[in-house]
Amino acid sequence: MAAAKKAAAQPARDDKRETRAAEVTRRSADGATGTRHEKTFVVARPTLPTQDGPEHDDNKTACVQEAIQRGLHPRGEPRLDGVDDHDDGVTKAFTYSVEVVPAAVDSEPERTTTPRTVVEGGD
Repeated sequence: MAAAKKAAAQPARDDKRETRAAEVTRRSADGATGTRHEKTFVVARPTLPTQDGPEHDDNKTACVQEAIQRGLHPRGEPRLDGVDDHDDGVTKAFTYSVEVVPAAVDSEPERTTTPRTVVEGGD
């Protein structure tokens, strides 16, 4: 009987995860992958390297700030996901992301990564 209860509970958790992912997608202007909020910066004549490093900290901070403004609580470190040529052939698109939880269902808001956390380099 206990095994039947566990099996019945699993789809509910999966549904909850899908619902959260849908909420993250709805709140993320530049897109989302699952529960990762994405932010893309289009840069003319970029001087930023294409590899992740401290030069990207300002954009990572902005990614976290935008997530918060959109009702999402970031968790962990934001990252550079990729650099692509933009459609115009001149500019580059730098995409960053951070794992998030919709604020309305966050049971641990004290774990929210803030812009200050990013600027100061962690916990």
